[in-house]
Amino acid sequence: MRNHFDLIVAGAGIAGITSAAAAASRGLKVALVSSGPGSFVLGAGCVELQDTERGLHSLDEAVNFFRNLTELAGCSFRGNIGEVRHLPTILGSFQTVSLAPFSMWNGAPEAAAQVAVVGIKGLSSFDSNFVAERLAYHAAKLGRGSTYIAREIELSIEKDTIPGTLQFGNRFDRDPHFREELLAALKPIAAKVSLIIVPGIFGLKSGQDEIEKLEKELGCLLCELPTLPPSIPGMRLFNRLEMQLRRTGVEFFTGFPIQKLQIENTRCTGVLLDTPARPLQLSSETLILATGPFSGKLLDTTSFGVNSDLHPVDSSGALIADNLYAAGAILRSSSARGGNAMAILTGYAVGMLAAGAGVQYAQG
Repeated sequence: MRNHFDLIVAGAGIAGITSAAAAASRGLKVALVSSGPGSFVLGAGCVELQDTERGLHSLDEAVNFFRNLTELAGCSFRGNIGEVRHLPTILGSFQTVSLAPFSMWNGAPEAAAQVAVVGIKGLSSFDSNFVAERLAYHAAKLGRGSTYIAREIELSIEKDTIPGTLQFGNRFDRDPHFREELLAALKPIAAKVSLIIVPGIFGLKSGQDEIEKLEKELGCLLCELPTLPPSIPGMRLFNRLEMQLRRTGVEFFTGFPIQKLQIENTRCTGVLLDTPARPLQLSSETLILATGPFSGKLLDTTSFGVNSDLHPVDSSGALIADNLYAAGAILRSSSARGGNAMAILTGYAVGMLAAGAGVQYAQG
């Protein structure tokens, strides 16, 4: 049957993508269904792990899998369990992370002594003076001696358009002349500093090679900051991961919400997608629900939890379906701060469990 799969993953956030990748790596035929990208595209997918005391017994295994996945996708993450890195934000503060995209990792105040925060003329979503002033203040509080200066460059604007990160990001992807223009604008600044911080404009689909080439040509470290949504680094991460999953055989059904989970006698047989004309039915042996904290409506209940095997259970503790798993933000114990870490851990766990690999998850 064309629309029958070993596994259906509902949700395209970090949890859903990780679980689909884990299951596909074990040879399962996987479908990933979603109405759109996960909420991680609003930022850049940074991960805190240093305070993670619960989750997979094999925490290293889950993190290594995720890092390898992003490496293969050309959008690698830097860092590791227990590592503490202070990375800049658009608000001029520093966030504490353990893992972050390669394009942000160099932004730590210990990475460079002389830093230029570079804005783009006409780009109202990024104020280089404000960011530089605040980063200098917060770096001093961290005991770092980095110097931050504000600079502004001017880039050509396409006719009848308003300057924006999406416009610049699309041009970075498709126009070699724009990359040359950006390089020429940044070179005089790069000659006087060891790190340049810019708003996220390095392409929605461009890979690590293209960005590292720019860095090498400048002879200076680069760090890009996500601005107001949509985040260019976040969209790039999603696009690159989607391309990688497609290469491994995962089929995507995007743009259509799930109308209903088909559950009969504690068995989930598939989903109905709310497609035009009539619902599209997909069937599977196993289903992973990674659709966020409001997934109760798909389970026809406002009160549910999960057991130690990450199976959803009703208010009495009874299984809703014995071949149904939950991962990510649907697990209400996940804090907003540590959400991406729990998405990786639980996504990997249920992906491997669906493949019969026996990875164990321990709550509490």
